[in-house]
Amino acid sequence: MEDVSLMEMLNAREMRRRLQDQLLDAHKKPLICLTLNIPGPVKVLPGVPDAFETGRGRIETILQKHRIPTLRSEAVRAKTGYEAFYCIDASAEAAKALMISIEDADRLGRLFDIDVLRADGVKVSREELGFPPRRCLLCGEPAHVCSRSRRHSVAELTAEIRRILLPFTIAGQIEAALLAEVSATPKPGLVDLHDNGAHTDMCFDTFAASAGAISPWLARMFETGYLWNGPQDELFPAIRPIGIRAEQAMFAATGGVNTHKGMIFSLGIIAAALGLWLRTSPGPFSAGAVLSLAGELCRDSLEQDFAAIRLRKPATHGEILYQSCGLKGIRGEAQAGFPSIRWIALPAMERAKAAGLSDNDAALDTLLALMAEVDDTNVLIRTGPRELAYAKAEASRILKLGGAASETGKKELALLNERFIQLNLSPGGCADLLAITIFLWDLAAYTLNPSAGTDPSRSGADS
Repeated sequence: MEDVSLMEMLNAREMRRRLQDQLLDAHKKPLICLTLNIPGPVKVLPGVPDAFETGRGRIETILQKHRIPTLRSEAVRAKTGYEAFYCIDASAEAAKALMISIEDADRLGRLFDIDVLRADGVKVSREELGFPPRRCLLCGEPAHVCSRSRRHSVAELTAEIRRILLPFTIAGQIEAALLAEVSATPKPGLVDLHDNGAHTDMCFDTFAASAGAISPWLARMFETGYLWNGPQDELFPAIRPIGIRAEQAMFAATGGVNTHKGMIFSLGIIAAALGLWLRTSPGPFSAGAVLSLAGELCRDSLEQDFAAIRLRKPATHGEILYQSCGLKGIRGEAQAGFPSIRWIALPAMERAKAAGLSDNDAALDTLLALMAEVDDTNVLIRTGPRELAYAKAEASRILKLGGAASETGKKELALLNERFIQLNLSPGGCADLLAITIFLWDLAAYTLNPSAGTDPSRSGADS
């Protein structure tokens, strides 16, 4: 996040005016102009990029719905603010009414400032169309009155805007964590930047497409938790339909390939717990507290699931393992508050970071720590118990050699990848836990409690 000087803002406004004039001169048609209402010296807060794209999507969707042709569109993404322009072949007054419906639709719409210029460059106002003036984010009074009297401080307004942008911040953090996991190279038996591991139906691009598709839905689970006012034990059932939508988005993005189904389940629960925790807990961010809450949210519902599984013919590999071996897999991990993340992965990440390892090598060492101790049901399903024991022993051995930071450890990782490919062995469960660990660890770099400002002492990866 960068501060913007007064001169930079003045220059940006002049450039905007010139671009508007160019588009109006070229087409002699009305022009829609989208900006975001962000006060203060920082115009690109966390979440602004995704919120901006959502605003563009809403404009384009409503134009298509009403069959309004777009003659030309432009987008500007700068530290002085994000802007979008649409030259349209329609009545300026009709377009303004549609844009007002976007601005007034919800709290996010309150951040959108969507002007409509007639072909001669004159703005269409709300008042001339009979719409009430825009309302203040904080008190609900006419916004121009509060602005003129400076009733609210920039800090107060920014804190409220951060609350509105929070789901978009979370979506960006989730996608970044998913991409960081798949980018960590070399990983044994897993898709990375070098090869596809033991997988023949997916690659890096498949994972990247999936990450972009599911992140907004996981953020919606976070928002559900953040806004939740019902009984705590009803939150998990409430996010399950969102998980189904996330799976549908994943399959649509990947052409039917299951890249992140387990991740949707695990991170969906954690995201909802994070949202609820942030709204109800005044203290600094604590990964351990969030994980414990996640276990509380799903424990009873998942126990009911296990009871049902015991009474029916198993329908999945995981259910077969549960009936035959008593292994609860990721469901059991969730019920227990994700102990593998809390007591294995996060401490491993902390050790790696304290040793000065790069993000890539820290991720690899964290993965090895998980592989050495976790009964990865994905390994059991694809191969068997002998291969699981082998994978655990090899991960432990490579860590003792110095892990990813050592030249020997890195070479052994590459050789282990070749052996895992031959054995069709893929520690996908540990990979999911790694991605969640990266997400939680990176949250420590941000102060997500909107009332906390930007004081870094209020955040930490407390396990």
